[in-house]
Amino acid sequence: MSTITDELYESFKKNLESVNGSCMRTAKAGLGKLIADVFTTQEITSISVFESPMMKEAGVVATLREAGITVHTDHIRLHAETDKGGVSEAQHGIAELGTIVQEQDDADGRMVSTMSEFYIGLVKGSTIVATYDDMFDILSAMPEIPNFVGFVTGPSRTADIECVGTVGVHGPIQVCIIIVDDA
Repeated sequence: MSTITDELYESFKKNLESVNGSCMRTAKAGLGKLIADVFTTQEITSISVFESPMMKEAGVVATLREAGITVHTDHIRLHAETDKGGVSEAQHGIAELGTIVQEQDDADGRMVSTMSEFYIGLVKGSTIVATYDDMFDILSAMPEIPNFVGFVTGPSRTADIECVGTVGVHGPIQVCIIIVDDA
């Protein structure tokens, strides 16, 4: 696998920031510290984490706990509503939209990204594609589509309540995507 190019990263970042999301980039070795720094800066002390193999390899949960953050990795349904932060890994990203794509069979993996007030989505740089059409080529080539495929672009927005734009009604108020360079 190759890593993300600087041009593709800048496109992803610019498009995510245009919808009030934030974007950062790190190597896998610095992932836990970066996540801890983000939550500490936001004064978030309790989070739900749907731990992926990449997070396990990087020792993310241990680093978060060392930073004094309470981390829930199981029984997420019991904690996601009261935990202010959430972290999960997305399987793909789309640079032209600043979007991450979750391909999940597990409800906990989806729940973390929708129940948290501040959501951090992780995506490997090598899994970011340039366009929406590229993503649909990937999905259509899958032998079996996962139970859930979700496209997450920035904080939750709606204007269905008396036509007034509101952030965070159907999902997080803040979204930060961390692009992890493949090692």
